[in-house]
Amino acid sequence: MTFTLQDPPLPSLARFRALRAYGAKETMLRRMELDLIGSLDLAGDVLDFGGGTTTNYAPFLSKGATYRSVNISDEFKPTDLVKVGDPIPFADAHFDAVITFNVLEHIHDDVASLREVTRTLKPGGTLHIIVPWMYPVHGHPDDFNRHTPSWWGATLADLGYPDAKLLPLVFGRRTSALMIKGRGDRAIRGIVETQAALFDILEARARFGGQATYAGRRGETVWSSAPGWYITARKAAP
Repeated sequence: MTFTLQDPPLPSLARFRALRAYGAKETMLRRMELDLIGSLDLAGDVLDFGGGTTTNYAPFLSKGATYRSVNISDEFKPTDLVKVGDPIPFADAHFDAVITFNVLEHIHDDVASLREVTRTLKPGGTLHIIVPWMYPVHGHPDDFNRHTPSWWGATLADLGYPDAKLLPLVFGRRTSALMIKGRGDRAIRGIVETQAALFDILEARARFGGQATYAGRRGETVWSSAPGWYITARKAAP
């Protein structure tokens, strides 16, 4: 199996402004997620595992795909309600892609869920996962898992994915720390976040020079405490 750790981009003022456009109420992690989701080129039949039509990311999904969604609750208006641990009501090798965003940390046996979505994915199809890493516990209705890149590589190999990549979702250490400890009083939240982002930008320029990404051992000291991961994997072809 080929498992690649992708170097995340260095922060910049332009990127900060673009991310802020997703709304002041969102954390930096949520903005990075929405920005990434909007860049995905999804096509064909897509399963949204743990999603629905009223999720905050639904407006940013590719318009050319056909979506079915499963969820344990009607809160997000999924196309299909499924109890935890029950089989997904779709045939083997049905979907061209599967997306699951901020869901697997809420499932105790997340490997069983990964195995089930893999069953419904066509050979050669792509699995897209977003999960938190250094991020506060948040029950919906519960919170069980945080996994290292090594765990993801080994688990996806066991599930039959010959190629997988993991991209740390990180802006910088200070904005990451701000998410962990909370953004403080709402009245000054924007000011505090802007200060943290500016420090991240200045530090990146000083430590990484003309690089475009958090690369090498220095880069790892930043992204190893990323608030989230984006993992993509391709199911083995016959």
